[in-house]
Amino acid sequence: MAKKKRYRFEDRNRYGRGIISTVTSAVSIVIFLSAVFICMVMAGNAPQWIGALGFSGFVMGFYGMVAGLESFRERNESYALSKIGTLMGGAMVAVWFIVFCIGMA
Repeated sequence: MAKKKRYRFEDRNRYGRGIISTVTSAVSIVIFLSAVFICMVMAGNAPQWIGALGFSGFVMGFYGMVAGLESFRERNESYALSKIGTLMGGAMVAVWFIVFCIGMA
């Protein structure tokens, strides 16, 4: 049985906007989980700064998604982190939008 050979392009790296996208999307997830935890501990009577924290999480998720989409323009780049950051950022934008809509109802 023949072994499959895997080829790797040595001049490609993982630096650039892909890392920025992944990190800001991960920060959005951390902000979401911390806001949920604070609201759960306070039994739904969280202070007003939680709303500002939520808005910051939305902005971080949106920026992560946009930076991930822009990182696909870079050449000689491994797009793994760009894909991860774009998907996480888009998911967090959707989650924050759903939370906002539930709060308005």
